[in-house]
Amino acid sequence: MIGAAYHRASARDTGFDSRAQPPVGGEAFPEDRASPRWPLLALHSSASLGGQWKALSQSLAWERDVLTPDLPGYGTAADSATLMHAANLETEARWLLAQAGAAGNSLDLGGSFHLVGHSYGGAVALKLAMLAPQRVRSLTLIEPVLFHLLRQAGGPGARLERQILGVRDRVRGAVAAGWPAHGMGAFVDFWSGEGAWHSMDLPRRQILARQAKAVLRNFEAVLNEAWLLDDLTPLTFPIQVVSGERSPEVTGQIAELLIEAGDNVRATRIFGAGHMAPVTHTTAVNAAVIYHIERAENRRLWAVAPAPAGTLVA
Repeated sequence: MIGAAYHRASARDTGFDSRAQPPVGGEAFPEDRASPRWPLLALHSSASLGGQWKALSQSLAWERDVLTPDLPGYGTAADSATLMHAANLETEARWLLAQAGAAGNSLDLGGSFHLVGHSYGGAVALKLAMLAPQRVRSLTLIEPVLFHLLRQAGGPGARLERQILGVRDRVRGAVAAGWPAHGMGAFVDFWSGEGAWHSMDLPRRQILARQAKAVLRNFEAVLNEAWLLDDLTPLTFPIQVVSGERSPEVTGQIAELLIEAGDNVRATRIFGAGHMAPVTHTTAVNAAVIYHIERAENRRLWAVAPAPAGTLVA
């Protein structure tokens, strides 16, 4: 779904200031030194669709396949058989792998692939990467809602977990009372800011209200997770964690935990963005995703310069 600004000077810095134009320079490697152009699997947030990634797909269509499936409960997968099983991330990740392996299915990943996921899609993407690490060439997580990690955080973690459980309970209570729009209003305002729900037109609010049960299932799936940060140690492919400067504290805390989880994790902060950065700051987010993929394929080496005062990168 859907921190304070900072610059961490480390070997993991992107050198990318999202206030500038997308990075188009840097040292390009000769084609014969680069890896194949692997497909990209992009997973959307709760209360969204695969079409969320339309601009990213168009940017990369000339060079690789970009697969943007609707997750179970949404769009073309609204009646997926997966919904008959208990909600958990492994079920959804294995459903994606099974879809990719089905003969004649449009979700054809072949062998290796890159992964990107936003919010709930980020949580599913990381679970998929943990299940099939040998196939993942790079992973970009855009504010993944891995709420169970808050229990490991100490300090503000317990408070932030209670906060997100409060949002879940408002949606659940509203659905039980037969007023899903009330619950989705609280959900949208939490992730996009007070008043975001009422700023939407009526048709959009009606669509979101119909997705309330799918959103509750997503909450259940992420809250059922129990793996530890140490479980990420075996993952050796490059990981990028993207966060918005103006996002809720809860996803900022999760991002910090992931950033510190390994030397192969690098951070990118999107200036002026909130949790819905892939929608509101599409150009900056897509530039960060493409740049990470090019680095993973040895197609681009970006020279990192010291950040000027006030620059928001990570």
